[in-house]
Amino acid sequence: MTWHHLGFPTAQNIRGGTLSIDSGTARPTTRRPASPGPEFGQALLPGTETGTEGMRQRLMILQGRLERCATVLRAHQETVTRVPRTDALALDLVQDDQRLLRDVQQCEDEAGEIDDALTELFQELMAADLKSVRRRQEAERLSGWIGAPPPYSPGWNSANEISVTFAHASSPLLRVEGGSLFGPTALFIKRYAEHATFIRTMYKDVTSRLAALRQVAREALDGPLLQESTLMDLKEIDKLHHSQFEQLIADLLDRDGYRIIRSGGSAGDMGADVLAADPLGRFVMVQAKHFTGGGGSVGQPVVQHLYGGAMATHSSTLAVVVTNGRLTGGAKGWAAEHSRVRLIGREELRRWAESGESLESVLKGTGPA
Repeated sequence: MTWHHLGFPTAQNIRGGTLSIDSGTARPTTRRPASPGPEFGQALLPGTETGTEGMRQRLMILQGRLERCATVLRAHQETVTRVPRTDALALDLVQDDQRLLRDVQQCEDEAGEIDDALTELFQELMAADLKSVRRRQEAERLSGWIGAPPPYSPGWNSANEISVTFAHASSPLLRVEGGSLFGPTALFIKRYAEHATFIRTMYKDVTSRLAALRQVAREALDGPLLQESTLMDLKEIDKLHHSQFEQLIADLLDRDGYRIIRSGGSAGDMGADVLAADPLGRFVMVQAKHFTGGGGSVGQPVVQHLYGGAMATHSSTLAVVVTNGRLTGGAKGWAAEHSRVRLIGREELRRWAESGESLESVLKGTGPA
């Protein structure tokens, strides 16, 4: 497999490598790609899709380019595992090392471009009107994995010198058909072996960087970063298990910009199945009451118990009872007399979960007059 087949720019040179001798100075120069190639360019441009789907497409393009780089480097495993010779130069092995150097450098260029593109994408996500605390935290977490210079080995500082060594090693001046014209010196062979060892370390550096970028792209695609806003119709809600109903409430709160502190009721939870905080740090305690088919009812004792737990947490805590069932008159009457209690019944839940209204909008008009 060659870079030409993958859509990368290629250069013609001595014996199939990427190095050429400048006739004026006899100094080898390394030909590097002038651009990252058309496929990657598409990843940096707005696609036909916008928003979350557009970002998903861009991530998939970047992921594909990372996979192709990894495939190209895997083709050099035999060369990398071969110990460089210190007694002689073999032209076929020199050419293998030249191709390894070429592909390592091009993959490093590619990794740098993809690193920049991922950083830009995550910055766009964080700059957008992204209410979900969970998604924003995920974007910040993944951004922390990229952008910083990788801890590369010192061999990269000698990349130009290595190119010169390999160019001389493959030069036709060192050999002619049927014999040697100018044989390499023992010192040159030793230097060549040192440089060949360097590029094997450089290979490991780039392979590690590509693996890290692939993991970032994979987690960005599979994790919460690109999840669509939580929506669910009431018929589906009626079919949920109680624990799933609690998780739905947590997801709805996250969607509306609340930070989830705890999800799932347990002993000593003071009536709260979900504990969250708004952007100003004020607590919201939610008691989730789910009934299969929506046929049950929530009475005054449930509301009173949650209110007591909320006030024990902090006097500013808002207590919210959410149910897919019916709210009794006693529950409504008691809540109407207390400013820190709100009730979300079946119709309010429909607006919140099915229609996508924010919790703030749904709660307007549900409190005391």
